[in-house]
Amino acid sequence: MNARNTPEVAELFAGVDAAPRGAERMTGPDALMLNMETPSNPMHTLKVAVLDTTRRGRPLTLDEIAEVVPRFLGMFPRATQRVQWAPGCSARPFWVQDNAFDVTHHLDEMDVAAPGGRADLDAVLSELSVRQLDRHRPLWALTLVHGLEGDRQAVVVRVHHAVADGLAALNTFMAATAEQGERIHPAPVVEALAQDTRTLTKAARAESWRLVRGLPSVGRAARRAVTARRRAANGDLIPKPLTVRRTSFNARSGADRVCASADISLADVQRIALAAGTTVNGALHGVIAGAIRDELTAGGEEPGTSVTIFGVCKDLASNRVHGNEIATAMAYLRSDLADPVERIVATGESCEATVACRRDVGFELTEKLATYTGRLGPFFRGIAANRAPLVMNNITTANMPGPRTTRWIGDIEVVDWISFALAIAPADVNLTTYSYAGRLSMGLIATPESMPDPAGFLRRVAQAVDEATDALGIGAMAREAS
Repeated sequence: MNARNTPEVAELFAGVDAAPRGAERMTGPDALMLNMETPSNPMHTLKVAVLDTTRRGRPLTLDEIAEVVPRFLGMFPRATQRVQWAPGCSARPFWVQDNAFDVTHHLDEMDVAAPGGRADLDAVLSELSVRQLDRHRPLWALTLVHGLEGDRQAVVVRVHHAVADGLAALNTFMAATAEQGERIHPAPVVEALAQDTRTLTKAARAESWRLVRGLPSVGRAARRAVTARRRAANGDLIPKPLTVRRTSFNARSGADRVCASADISLADVQRIALAAGTTVNGALHGVIAGAIRDELTAGGEEPGTSVTIFGVCKDLASNRVHGNEIATAMAYLRSDLADPVERIVATGESCEATVACRRDVGFELTEKLATYTGRLGPFFRGIAANRAPLVMNNITTANMPGPRTTRWIGDIEVVDWISFALAIAPADVNLTTYSYAGRLSMGLIATPESMPDPAGFLRRVAQAVDEATDALGIGAMAREAS
């Protein structure tokens, strides 16, 4: 059942649609992402498209991007909307059209020493991951990177998590690209009404009264969620909150970030899943558990059971290009198990149990709590980041299905697409994986204190794939296919 269609949630969110024409009140989940940002805690993600311009015979220029991009921005409303606060109602500001929008304020370019390899691109990404966005303008920026090996380039888009979660970002990428030979149709931006703060404040206060009347529904939603959690099948396979011991992945960290990217074969992970009797998501997390075990052991730590948090999408079939409609799920990564097959099976069981439980619990409570407590996220993060002896998770992960073939922008082929999410203390290691054209593309962002060598960790992931295929007796098959 769609939680927004229930009477209680309809009452709760009635004020969202009551905003003045041309303005939209930020949802609770989106506002939480905005409010979590501090000078040392960037809340923008990186979306990276590696381009092969061989067919056009010349590289892409920033001037060409500045000329072409505005023709299509009407497809993506948040691309030309800025944040506007209403005095006295700052927890959830409004999205309003930026009628002074100038695309050149969102574009820049960087060079790496040719021929730049993956490590050189990762170094650029590390720098961009801490370059925070200007809140007076729409919350995105594009950097064109020159000098990559094979005469390739990269387009790196920084987009604030308040704008889009992983599914919305994927849908944006799909809408902005096409199958080879297909055209993308222009969609111009329509100028909107200017908004004065008095009108926005009036709308925000009117919604606040509706939220007060809706408070009892939050308690009822919490009780339903607790009941569903208690009745969950295989509840012992789902970690309880704040029961995880810290590891080096949860080190006290600063404002710097490091990025690394790599890929592994999707077919190999699918074979592992089939042979182990689990899902692709379970097999992937089992492989990650193997990499964690090796990483901890190499650092002299005891490789106990680790815990991941990943997002579960409310509706994977949705074609939305903005917003956050996910809820978190916790799963055990059985890095304590030495046998790779046992590790994958046990990790897969936990992943399946927690996803099923999340679906049963639903998304209503997540939406409501974020709406009412949007300002409290930074406070609780500050306590948990460096003080709490126990943490929610050791690593944050994401796994999204992407296109089966490469995408194109006119005569330019997008040969790789990589996504980097957020490194938020105390779980400062975040591994995002998207399938793309037969590969699983991995983007790892961390703090250098929690993971000094992120590229080395991704090599451990690849090694864990080989270890698993050999242990399952499918290694020869995988090597032949590759």
